[in-house]
Amino acid sequence: MIYYVILILALLIAGVIIYGALYRRNIYKAVDRLESWKTKIANKPVADEISKVKGLTMSGETEEKFEEWRKEWDDILGIQLPNVEEALFDIEDWANKYRFRTSKVHIEGVEQQLQDIDTHIAAIFQEVEQLIHSEEENRTGITDKQKQYENMRQFLSQNWLSLGKAALILEKRCKEMEKSFSAFYEEREAGNYKKANQILNQLHEEMTAEEERMHAIPAMLVEIEKDLPEECKELEQGIEEMEADGYKVDHYNFRTRIRESQEAFMEMTKAVSNLELEGIQDRIKEIRNFIEEAFNTLEKEVEARRYVEEQTPEAKQELVKLEEQINELEQEREIVQASYRIPDEEQQRQEKTAKNLQDAFQQWRVFEDVKEHQKQSFSGLKKTLEQIKKEMNNLEKSIRGSKEKLYTLRKDEVKALEMLKNLRRQLLRDQMTLQRSFLPKVPSSLLNEIDAAEERLEAAASILEEVPVEIGRVNGSVEDAEHHVNKVHQQLKATMEQARFAERAIQYGNKYRSSSAAVEEALLQAENYFRKGYYDEAVSAAIQAIEQKEPNAVDKINALA
Repeated sequence: MIYYVILILALLIAGVIIYGALYRRNIYKAVDRLESWKTKIANKPVADEISKVKGLTMSGETEEKFEEWRKEWDDILGIQLPNVEEALFDIEDWANKYRFRTSKVHIEGVEQQLQDIDTHIAAIFQEVEQLIHSEEENRTGITDKQKQYENMRQFLSQNWLSLGKAALILEKRCKEMEKSFSAFYEEREAGNYKKANQILNQLHEEMTAEEERMHAIPAMLVEIEKDLPEECKELEQGIEEMEADGYKVDHYNFRTRIRESQEAFMEMTKAVSNLELEGIQDRIKEIRNFIEEAFNTLEKEVEARRYVEEQTPEAKQELVKLEEQINELEQEREIVQASYRIPDEEQQRQEKTAKNLQDAFQQWRVFEDVKEHQKQSFSGLKKTLEQIKKEMNNLEKSIRGSKEKLYTLRKDEVKALEMLKNLRRQLLRDQMTLQRSFLPKVPSSLLNEIDAAEERLEAAASILEEVPVEIGRVNGSVEDAEHHVNKVHQQLKATMEQARFAERAIQYGNKYRSSSAAVEEALLQAENYFRKGYYDEAVSAAIQAIEQKEPNAVDKINALA
């Protein structure tokens, strides 16, 4: 028992020793890594990077930044990195004493410290780069700005009159820019490159804005002081000439808009002179659109007048012609109505057409009054005339449809008479065919159909003789008569074919009479049916008798036809 206890204790001690050795080894590796990182930081060319600014003017902001960076780097080399070195020794010592948790905490602290130092050095490099870049940007940018400024001064001088009163303000602002140039040079000479760069950027924005204004103002003033006023005057003269020529355009309020535009020209000129250009271009566009729309409206008035003057005589003639056509339609309706019954919907349509014609005449009288007394613009007259012409076109179509309907009534009567005539002929031909058929007896069903067909023909003829003729009833009775006549024709044809087939079947079966008493009896029955006019029964009896001796004999009997 004691032996096993000793063995377990020995294993536990061995495990602790192995674990301690492994953990200490990992700590040593971490210390080596941090030592390498520290060395790498110490070897960074920070001093060389800071020395780049010595090529600049060492005063003011540049000198302050140089000293600040140098002190920070000295602090890193003289204080922070030695502290890191001491901390690394302490970590190894704690590891040797198996104080692994303490070692781990300090390793994390050293890592964070080295990371902060790296970040600080990167910030120094970036600031150095920005300072040098600002100097380069200032050096090249000021040359461009100086040239741009000279071009602005030259443009101002050459276009002094075109700029109007705005030239004085622009001249004043150019002089203020010279102060910005002086401030830039002062800051640059003092080594304040960033501040100088800020002045340069602000100068760039001001010069760009003023340059845009300079180039926009001459065109604006030409529009405001010359082009648009002249176009307004031209528009006003055009309105006066058209009114003198009989045009009605005062309802468009063109003169009010022109007066408002002329007042706006003065306000816009004052605003441009004060360099208050915001919204000026939109106002110019608005006035130009008004002028263009006004001229377009006047052109449409001219076109509308030409249309009205050309179409008015023609439209009047068409209206008179429609009146003549409606009178002719009324006369024709009276004639047709004496012999035929006109459908209610057709009478209502003709009455509506007559009323619409009266309305068209009323519209025409209003149109002529408005035109004669110049109560409306020609554009309005054109729309009215177009509407009247549209109504007249609809009236013409309606009159033409009514005439066709009246013609159809007469045409339907003639057609019905001709149909009855043809049906009588067909029925007579079928009756003669029946007489020549020499059937032993005519089936009663066929005789009944013949009687029904004759009755339908008489009824249709009677309806046709009525005055006035009602075409709807006529057509219905004729169709009924046609149905019965056709039925007679089909039934006669079927009866004769069945009679002939029965006769052939009986003749075909005679050869089996002597050989079979049953066949003899069946054929006698078939002959009896045949004589009584029961041809379907005769066929059935004969076929049953023959198929006792010869199955499928029907095809052979059909072949005898």
